[in-house]
Amino acid sequence: MNLHTNKELFYTLITLTARHFRMTPAFVEKDYWITLILYNLANSPFSNDAVFKGGTSLSKGYRLTNRVSEDIDIAVIEEKLTGNALKTKIRNIEKGITINFTEITVPNISSKGSIFRKSVFVYPSIISGVLNGNASKRIIVEINSFANPYSYLQQEITSFISEFLLETKQPQTIDEYGLHSFSLNVLDKRRTMLEKLVSLIRFSFSENPTQALASKIRHFYDLYYLTQDFDCQGYLESTHFKSDFSELLSHDKDAFDTPKGWQIKDISTSPLVDNFSALWGGLKTTYQNELSQLAFETIPDEKLVAQNFEKIINRIR
Repeated sequence: MNLHTNKELFYTLITLTARHFRMTPAFVEKDYWITLILYNLANSPFSNDAVFKGGTSLSKGYRLTNRVSEDIDIAVIEEKLTGNALKTKIRNIEKGITINFTEITVPNISSKGSIFRKSVFVYPSIISGVLNGNASKRIIVEINSFANPYSYLQQEITSFISEFLLETKQPQTIDEYGLHSFSLNVLDKRRTMLEKLVSLIRFSFSENPTQALASKIRHFYDLYYLTQDFDCQGYLESTHFKSDFSELLSHDKDAFDTPKGWQIKDISTSPLVDNFSALWGGLKTTYQNELSQLAFETIPDEKLVAQNFEKIINRIR
């Protein structure tokens, strides 16, 4: 995958793809660079040892959402290494998949630990358009070994540019620049739904829940689309959903101690459960402002997102 080495053609195809799909050229460019990191992972010695997860996996792996993200979240599978050996493996994965990128240090984001690594990378943009806020021209790569990444499957990954070339019948360009789709381990979308829900419950116990949940506002958007999916809808209505939720909640209480004291709280006392309408009143503007910057299609009405989330909450009461 080396289209970026031909800057003139790269620029032309970004422009044509953006026009074809009616989206911002800067979104098309960023999608290419995100896809390149995933391509590097799929073609690395670590492809069988890692699972692509999180919100970006919903758009890239499942085509469920219509937003551009800046996060690539990767979990190491059943990693038995410990200490320096584990830290080295995580670092080597990151180094291998970000070879085309420049790392920058960002306070409160960049983090290097023994079982968790979060780094920020910038790419050599050739598009003059500005990406605002959470759609900035950077990519955050998170790799960890505590995410318990079971229930995953192989999904096909491709870029907007590749889709454009397919739709306009230009296979020779796909062949020449290695733009074919590729397979990657992707976390089961039902598990992603659980992880996003548990994350929201957890941060709702923060000292300032509105502020804490505003930083997770994309979860509400993603959960809306997940519950429109046939498989996820059936899972939500099944007997397994609540038991799986309780199991993951217990796991995260053991794994995370932030916010302080959240592990001893009952979910019935979460403002997401006992006073969601009032809480959403302080979040809906953030939802509208942030997601409108990230999405390349019209975002769901905030009222529908709120109604949908209340249906999910009713399943865990």
